[in-house]
Amino acid sequence: GSLCCDLAEENENIVCITAAMKEGTGLVDFSKKFPDRFFDVGIAEAHGTTFAAGLSTGKKIPIVAIYSTFLQRAYDQVIHDIAIQKLPVIFCLDRSGLAGEDGATHHGALDISYMRCIQGMTVTAPKDGNELRNLIATALQSGKNFSIRYPKTSSRAFNEDGKPEILEIGKWEILESGSETAIFAVGSMVGMILDSNTDLFSELGYQPTIINARFVKPLDSELILEICNNHDNILTIEEGCLSGGFGSAVSAFLHDNN
Repeated sequence: GSLCCDLAEENENIVCITAAMKEGTGLVDFSKKFPDRFFDVGIAEAHGTTFAAGLSTGKKIPIVAIYSTFLQRAYDQVIHDIAIQKLPVIFCLDRSGLAGEDGATHHGALDISYMRCIQGMTVTAPKDGNELRNLIATALQSGKNFSIRYPKTSSRAFNEDGKPEILEIGKWEILESGSETAIFAVGSMVGMILDSNTDLFSELGYQPTIINARFVKPLDSELILEICNNHDNILTIEEGCLSGGFGSAVSAFLHDNN
């Protein structure tokens, strides 16, 4: 929410849309600060998505904040109203991964798979709040339809006074250089790997290369090929279903490149 406020102050075309999830998606401050640029469409995700498409054709830049599991209700609209028309709409998918006590209806296990197969969609996952800021700023500048997934949890690292940095689309980040095994971690899993790193791997007697695979689509094909040349194993880790997920994308890429 605070990120959207900061960005909206600099760009008057930014609008935020949600579907009865103002509190859950952290947009309360935005709704008070920019009442004319905030739209809560109620429990009508499909309408909210088509509405975002309409605003986008009118030169607005919509940020659509909907829980991963509930954007499934608007899948047709994401494809027909936004992707086919190549409209620059930004989807912020809250509650991606397991949503704890919210229960089975709220787990966002499918979004990597269902966003990956949409034409022209850029699919991303930040490792922390600072990177979320960078990805939203990158999305705004890209002019593409863009999805950003993040979990229901507090951010590992967030600098309130940080300035957004524009990332190169499809470029991953090497967090630790090692040997033998490379770990490609997506979003929330980056922190988990970093936290367990020392104990987990010192027992094995080697240090893996740890990579923040913040772009699920497009993949960092250059880096993957480089890793193939100097590592024996690649381990992918993501919080979501395996079929059609990030690991599938890496597998297919490796297969296609012999």
